[in-house]
Amino acid sequence: MAFRSVARSLTPLRQAIHAPRPAFAVARQPSAAFHALRPSVTLLKAKKGKGTVELLDEDDPELLEAEMQKQAEETLLNKAKESAPSNDNATFSTLYEALLAETKDPKDMHIIPKHSRLNNLIHHATTAEQVEQLPVLVEQWRNKLLPVTPYTSSTLIDVCCRTNRGDVAYTLLGERQRYGLLPAKTDFEKTIASLAANDLDKAFVTLAMVPLYAHTRTGAMYNSLLEGCLATADEESLEKAVLTAEELVASQEIENKVDAKSALDKLANALLENGQEDKAKPVQEFLSTL
Repeated sequence: MAFRSVARSLTPLRQAIHAPRPAFAVARQPSAAFHALRPSVTLLKAKKGKGTVELLDEDDPELLEAEMQKQAEETLLNKAKESAPSNDNATFSTLYEALLAETKDPKDMHIIPKHSRLNNLIHHATTAEQVEQLPVLVEQWRNKLLPVTPYTSSTLIDVCCRTNRGDVAYTLLGERQRYGLLPAKTDFEKTIASLAANDLDKAFVTLAMVPLYAHTRTGAMYNSLLEGCLATADEESLEKAVLTAEELVASQEIENKVDAKSALDKLANALLENGQEDKAKPVQEFLSTL
C-alpha cells in the first residue's frame, strides 16, 4: 500500500496539450446598399466586436458631425500655426541680439565674433522687418574692424531686394564709409530694379552710385529705370524716360545695352501713341541696331 501511494505521487499528471476549439457560427454580413448616384462619398464604419459593416450616405447626420469636427480641428490648428512664432524668426532674433551685444563696444577686443556669424545671420533674415534691423548691426560690425566681404555684401543686397526693401539696400550702398560694402554690378541691378517700382528718384540716385564703386552701368539698370518711368504714365515721367533713353543711346560706357531693348520698345510705342514721332524716331533707330 505504501509503495503504491508513493508510485502514484511520482506519476506525472497528463494534461491535454490542445484544448478543443469552440465552433463559431459564421454570420453573413448584410448586403450594403451603396448610394446610387454618389458611391464615392460614403463612409465605411466597422462596429467593434459585432463584425458588421455600415455604409453611411454623405447626408447622414453622423457623417456630417464628423466632417464638422474635422474642419473645426483644422481651423484651430491653422490658427495655432499662425499665432506661434516661426523657428526662423526665433533663430534670427537669437543670433541678432547676440551679435548686437558682442559688437556694441568697438574698443572691447576681448570679444571678437567669428566672421561667418554675420553671413549666418543674413541667411536667417526672411522678413522686411528683420532686414530693416541689419544696417545698425553692419555699422557696429564695421566699427569693430570686422570685414564685410564681397560675398557678404551681395548676400545683404539680395535679401533686401527679395523682401522688397530696396530702400535698405539704398541706405547700405549710399553710405560707403559707414557700412563698407563691396557690391558687385549685379547688386546694383537688383537694387535699381527694386527701387524703380516704388521710389524712382532713389533708383536714379543708385544709378549715379555705380561709378563710385568702380563699376560700369549696364543695359539692365536702364531697362528697370525706363520700366519705372513708363509705369507711372504721366507726362513728367515720360519725359524722364526720354532723357534716360537718350543717355543710354549716346553713352559709350554702358555695357549690354541690348538688355534695355524691351523697355525701349515700350517707350517708342508710348511716344507714338502720344503723337511724339520726333522723339520716338531716334529710339526706333537705336532699336534697329540691337
